[in-house]
Amino acid sequence: MKRHALMHPVTAGRPTPALSADVDPACSAHIPAADMLAGDWIPLRRTAAGVLIATGGPLPDRSSLSRWFPGEELVFREAGRREIQELVVDTRLDEVADDMANAFTRNFPEHAARTGVRPWQKAASYALALAVAVTLASGGLDVVVTAVSVLFSLGLLFKVFLAAVSAQRLADPSPELPDAELPTYTVLVPAYQEEAVIGDTVRWLADLDYPAGKLEILVLVERRDEATARAVREAEPPDFVRVVPLAPGPPQTKPRSCNLGLMLARGELLVIFDAEDRPERDQLRKVAGQFAVGGDELACVQAKLNYYNERRNLLTRLFSLEYAFWFDLMLPGLARLGLPIPLGGTSNHLRTDVLRRVGGWDAWNVTEDADLGLRLASTGHRVDVADSTTWEECPARSWAWIMQRTRWLKGYLLTGLVYTRRPADTVRRFGWSGLVSLLGIVFGTPVVFMFWPCAFVLPPAGLGGVQAATMWISAAVMAVSMLIAARRRRMSWWTAALVPFYWLLHAFAGWRGLWQLIQAPYKWEKTAHGSNAPRHTP
Repeated sequence: MKRHALMHPVTAGRPTPALSADVDPACSAHIPAADMLAGDWIPLRRTAAGVLIATGGPLPDRSSLSRWFPGEELVFREAGRREIQELVVDTRLDEVADDMANAFTRNFPEHAARTGVRPWQKAASYALALAVAVTLASGGLDVVVTAVSVLFSLGLLFKVFLAAVSAQRLADPSPELPDAELPTYTVLVPAYQEEAVIGDTVRWLADLDYPAGKLEILVLVERRDEATARAVREAEPPDFVRVVPLAPGPPQTKPRSCNLGLMLARGELLVIFDAEDRPERDQLRKVAGQFAVGGDELACVQAKLNYYNERRNLLTRLFSLEYAFWFDLMLPGLARLGLPIPLGGTSNHLRTDVLRRVGGWDAWNVTEDADLGLRLASTGHRVDVADSTTWEECPARSWAWIMQRTRWLKGYLLTGLVYTRRPADTVRRFGWSGLVSLLGIVFGTPVVFMFWPCAFVLPPAGLGGVQAATMWISAAVMAVSMLIAARRRRMSWWTAALVPFYWLLHAFAGWRGLWQLIQAPYKWEKTAHGSNAPRHTP
């Protein structure tokens, strides 16, 4: 009969001196790194007493280890969970890097961006382009422009409809859970070249209103990015804040780094904050209460997003207004109707076990947030919106804004292609109402913006005037809806009148995104931060 001995106990969470010196990589070479990270254990070496296994938590179940060491004695040694995780990553760096980038594609190819578009999708795209070209060449300009104006108006009015639905929603207040009933929480902060902002962000997050014993904050940093790691250390964070060096490898994207964070996370709930974020102090408590009453189907709660540098210039005012409409009105409308919600890139709070079951993030999708929101909906899970705001830094320069928006619109097109590869399966997963949301929001958003310049060039007389008027009237209705969002956030109301001209920037970014979708679908253009980060929220 096997026996389980316990040697050299140490205080839980405190690193064991020279643990790495005891590691014989051959002893664990046959065990997937993901399994060891999930259980917080690693075989160190074979001894006269048996296989020495370091464990960072409760002793692993005997049956879970005996399959790896049949007929061998097992001897356990307690160590710090953090040290064991770092040891597994360091000794299996290439394998961990591959899992971060490619495990999702291997396990969920039907939802993976990297498996490409289907031949029928390419053929349909070519056929559509050819049909438009033939129609134009044969004098059918009016037909094309009429189709454009109708699609544009339907896309905008669908968003206005969602805003109207959200206005009727009465949010049920979440219960305030006592500390003893609060779930454990993992906060992921992916940070690359963010030394200008990460110190203040770490101090802000460390001051969140949540019990320190139930909170872990993992700052995910590229190994070569010593400046960011040093800025975290200089902030003198508490013990529950930890810098996680990332296993190097392509693609260098935010979702890839978050996948390592998910492998290490031990919280029942998990949230992502960007490196410049300032969430409201009670956000975690609010969302924990929302999960407590939301039922098992509630897999994600999206906090509202807006910008703390709204008044920096005209661009930041317009972008802040756009966010107010999107997160304060449109997404709550989607939630009330039970439609798929394309998540924002930050402040999405998730049940960790559900996130693992659906595969984590697609490292090759440049809008991993929208992809995850659709994937949750397609697997029968629900997403809701929290009555709490996270403040971010808006790009204050035009080219930085265009690069960011190019990535978003390209990612929406890519995500739309992923979820329409098998139309019958799409309808089965989403239902007809969900399909409308998929087409109207994910596909519709970039397409609407790309068509908008037509409103400026159509002739004012005849049918062209009718088509242009249709587009401008739809735009005016949308601007009024955005004005309502501005009033709620006490923003400058007059910026709503400039939205039609702001959309011209979207059009440029949309066409640039389409070109990148063809030429470089997985290219990630990073948004720089640091020029506007405050030490307090508005």
